[in-house]
Amino acid sequence: MLMIGEPGCGKTMIAQRIPTILPEMTEEECLEITKIYSISGMLPNGHELIKQRPFRAPHHNASLNALIGGGTNAMPGEVSLAHNGVLFLDELAEFSRRTLDALRQPIEDKKVCISRVNGTHTFPSNFMFIAAMNPCPCGYFPSSKYRCTDYEIIKYRGKISGPIMDRIDIQKEVKPVDYFELEEKNTVMSSDEIRKKVKTARKIQQIRYKSEEGINCNAQMSTALLQKYCVLDDSSRKLLREISEKYGYSARVIHKLLRLARTSADLEDSEKIRLKDIQKILNYRDLDQSNSKMLVVK
Repeated sequence: MLMIGEPGCGKTMIAQRIPTILPEMTEEECLEITKIYSISGMLPNGHELIKQRPFRAPHHNASLNALIGGGTNAMPGEVSLAHNGVLFLDELAEFSRRTLDALRQPIEDKKVCISRVNGTHTFPSNFMFIAAMNPCPCGYFPSSKYRCTDYEIIKYRGKISGPIMDRIDIQKEVKPVDYFELEEKNTVMSSDEIRKKVKTARKIQQIRYKSEEGINCNAQMSTALLQKYCVLDDSSRKLLREISEKYGYSARVIHKLLRLARTSADLEDSEKIRLKDIQKILNYRDLDQSNSKMLVVK
């Protein structure tokens, strides 16, 4: 997920709350992440099983080796330390392009291979990738305070390569919050309540895929499983086709949208993907819609 918004609108706070709504780790997941932290020499109190999902937030000046892993003895990097948890990159556009492009393989393959003269090391890297960035160089587009031209905005957003953007499921604009209005609202859904909905949806998925080896949730569906479990009616297919042609979505993006639609239906305990699920997930691509409105003279 990529969040785009003004400074101070709550992007980092949202990212920090994500581990609190994820299901608790299984014993197998706890052992996996404990092994990684053990070989990195980062186990808390020396010898303790890690039971909380990791949340890693490296600074934008982090080196390629720090993010992916490396060194003389090929130690795990941030992508492996975030295994079964969240990797949060704040100020995404400030990371070097070379460092960001190195994330392509770990995001896709859920593992990272580091080759050295003395051998090749493979570490798991099955993390939830969360990123945040300002909408433009000054940070205030589209409010009345912004002073950037369309060309400057597109050039700034162009620091993130197309292949990386292609691998991001959700691009969402985060609006500034009025503190005084927020103070007056008492009805707020807590992390515990959201986690219950997530656990219920995850249980539905585990039952659905019990006969599929190695598949526990919608994110792990292959292309063949998408065709089996993400059947659309005519109106939903027509809408998805129209939007895909309008913004030039690749097959990978369409597959991601189908997984999101299946999850949206699961959260409401619906057996089939409905038109409103497709309408909902198409609203998760705010950056595509925003970029299409930019005027640039070629």
